[in-house]
Amino acid sequence: MKKILIKNAVIYTPTANGFNGWVIIEDKKILSIQRGSPIPETEQAMDQVIDAEGKALLPGFIDVHTHGGLGFCTMDADQERLKAIARRNAEHGVTSFLPTTLTDTKEATIRAIEAVTARINVRDGGAKTAGIHLEGPYFNPVKAGAQDPDNIRRADKNEIRDFLKAGKIRLIAMAPEYPENLAAGDLFAAEGITVSAGHTNASYDDLVKAAEHGFSEITHLYNGMGAFGHREPGTIGGALTIPAYTCELICDNVHSHPATHRLAWKAKGPEKIILITDCIRPSGLPDGTYPFTDKEMVTVSEHGTNLRLKNGSLAGSALTMDRALFNFMNNTGTTLDEIWRCGSLNAAIQIGISAETGSIEKGKLADLILLDAACQVKMTMIEGEIVYQ
Repeated sequence: MKKILIKNAVIYTPTANGFNGWVIIEDKKILSIQRGSPIPETEQAMDQVIDAEGKALLPGFIDVHTHGGLGFCTMDADQERLKAIARRNAEHGVTSFLPTTLTDTKEATIRAIEAVTARINVRDGGAKTAGIHLEGPYFNPVKAGAQDPDNIRRADKNEIRDFLKAGKIRLIAMAPEYPENLAAGDLFAAEGITVSAGHTNASYDDLVKAAEHGFSEITHLYNGMGAFGHREPGTIGGALTIPAYTCELICDNVHSHPATHRLAWKAKGPEKIILITDCIRPSGLPDGTYPFTDKEMVTVSEHGTNLRLKNGSLAGSALTMDRALFNFMNNTGTTLDEIWRCGSLNAAIQIGISAETGSIEKGKLADLILLDAACQVKMTMIEGEIVYQ
């Protein structure tokens, strides 16, 4: 079995952060984590030695909410396009991700579920597909955002049964203010699927009730939900104050103001925030106007930071996970010690893969990244194999 040593790294783990040390990898997994420097005999016993040169060694990013990139989308239900999306993700430090749907017909959604499920356990140089995230179709049309209002509907037990039969769903976003969707929350949660409140006009009381019906996450906090009020705190107030909820956050400084990132950090702390990209089809392409869906075009401007539909609505982002971590750290005035888990472990816990990945611990898969001081990815390793450098 091939043995790999990563030395001269600044290592971040759940029990000790930011220490100088070294890691040994064998048979795809982390065999040993040590402080200081390895002795020469240890290095000589290795098949490969990687000198981190003082860079940060983190668990690979896990992006649970990303629709596509490079002109491709999860809804294409195409293996080659999904592979291209996975490889782009790996270039930005993502080691596992959930290709994410858009609100569409039952038939189109099932095709996407089947295509994504077929990529689970496929290793071809890109980020690992952990399953699919259904963003919709059970939303509130008042908060459709860039989602297709013509296909928004209430949850239906027969349709849910067919979705479950089609493949591996890890996460679903729904509007919890409808009784049908609350009942669906129970159904999905019983299958071990994480249920998120999204594209919703839920009141605070609606969110309290939803937490009793399997809902445990908030889809892109601040976006696709009603405004906060001091008499009716709404979805935002519930998200920030109800302990049951972990909040997704798009830290591109367009979807939400940096001050709101500080508010989320103070309210939820390091264990209840998940950084996401919400990337869509044109992400990674130059500024211009591109197809978003069969019905809509999206204009990318300001060097890929602003993506809007014809009506002016934000339409996802072109954010990358490395940039999200950098922005979040700067906006909150925190350090990697405090926030690294917002890009990896919190997501792994939410979608049920933390036993094997999401943190640097003995026995877990060697899904690792090296970051420089600007949080730029210098190496991505997946199961002990370098896929980007």
